[in-house]
Amino acid sequence: MSKTENILLQLTGRALFDAPADFNPATVDWPALYQEATNQALSILIWDALKEEERSAIPENTVLRWEQDSLRHIMSNEQLLYEQEQVIRLLNKASIPCAILKGSSSAACYPRPSLRIMGDIDLLVKSEQQMAAVKVLQSNGYGDIRDESHHCHMNIQKDGIAVEVHKEPNGMFMNMNDEIAQKLHAFFADAIDKRQCADGLPFLSDEQQAVVLILHKLEHFMTSGLGLRQLCDWAVFAEKKMDDALWGKLQPRLSEFGLLTFTGIMTRVCVDYLSMPENKVLWAMQYDKETAAKVIEQILKEGNFGKKAEKYGERLFNDPNSSNRVTSFINVLGNVCREHWPPCEKHTVLMPVAPFVLLGRYMVQRQRGERPKLNLKKKYLQAGYDQKLYKELKPFVVE
Repeated sequence: MSKTENILLQLTGRALFDAPADFNPATVDWPALYQEATNQALSILIWDALKEEERSAIPENTVLRWEQDSLRHIMSNEQLLYEQEQVIRLLNKASIPCAILKGSSSAACYPRPSLRIMGDIDLLVKSEQQMAAVKVLQSNGYGDIRDESHHCHMNIQKDGIAVEVHKEPNGMFMNMNDEIAQKLHAFFADAIDKRQCADGLPFLSDEQQAVVLILHKLEHFMTSGLGLRQLCDWAVFAEKKMDDALWGKLQPRLSEFGLLTFTGIMTRVCVDYLSMPENKVLWAMQYDKETAAKVIEQILKEGNFGKKAEKYGERLFNDPNSSNRVTSFINVLGNVCREHWPPCEKHTVLMPVAPFVLLGRYMVQRQRGERPKLNLKKKYLQAGYDQKLYKELKPFVVE
C-alpha cells in the first residue's frame, strides 16, 4: 500500500466515523491524493473531510480542480435526486410500487448523505410490473431500453440520467447454484410489500437491503472491480444498522445463501482500514486478517468499477468454485449465456449456439464503443491470483 493510499484510507475513516488521521500535510502528494480519491469516487467526501491547514498545503491548481469537481458532483447529485422523486411519483401514480436500490438508500446512512456520489437511479419493482414501469417512464420522456438482455434490469435514459428498472437485485445469477438462486428469489419475493419509508422515499427492509449490498459488492469484486465508495456503503450501513437483532436475523440468511464468509471479510476490511468501530461488529473479527489485507489491496488496485484496472472478461477465468481456470471458463461461460441470452435458460438445446450469439452482440457493442477490448489470453494470465483470493471468500458456498 502506498503512502497516498494510506492517507486516503485515513481520511475516509475521518469522514465516515470521525476517526483520527495522522499525517503531515506538507509531505502529502496532493495531486496524487486527489487522483486516488477521484478513482475511488470519493472526491467530495475527502474534500469535505480536510481541515483548513490541510487545504492550505494543497497546490492552487489542485485546489481549483478539486473544488470544481466537488461542485459538479454535488449538482449532479441534486439533479439525480430531483429526477428520482419525479420517477417515483410517476410510478406511484400508475399504481406501480417501487423501492430504491443503493444510491440514496445507501447515502442515507452517511454522516452527510449529500457527499456520497451517485451514478444513476436504481429502482426495484415487482417482476410482473417491470415492463409496465418502463413504458410509464418512456411515455414521460425516457428513451429506448439499453442492453435488453440484462437478466436483472432494464436501463432507460433521459438527458444523460439513467434509470435502471430492476425486477431483482444485481448479482442474483452470478456463479451460484440453482438451490441458492431459488432461496434468494424467495427471500426477495416480498421486497416491495415489506418496503419502508424514510423522508418520503421507499427503501427495502434493513435485512433485504443488507443482502442487496453484499450481492452488489460480490458481483463487482469478482467482475468489473470493487471501489472504496462501495465499501463505504457497507461500512456506514453496518455501523448504523447492524445491531444484535438485525445480525441475529441476517447471519442464518447469509449462511444459507453462501455469503457469510464474504460478508465477514468485507466487514473486517472496514474495521481494519476504514476505522469502523470494532465494537459495532465484533462478530467480524473472527475472520482472517491476511485475507482482509489482500482484499483492500485489490480494491485499491482496481478503483471504482475497475477505473484503474480493466477487468472486463476476467470473470470467465476466476470462478472460485471451479478447480482451475479452464473449468472456470466452461462453467462461467454457461452462466453468462443463461444470464445474457434468456432463451437458452428455457431451451437448453440453444446452449451450443449461445456463445456465438453473445460474441456477435459483443462485436456490435464494441463497434459502438460500449464495451472495452477483450483479450482472453491476458485475462487468463491475470485471473490466477484472483481465483485463489476468491476461493478464500467462499462465495455461494453454504457454511
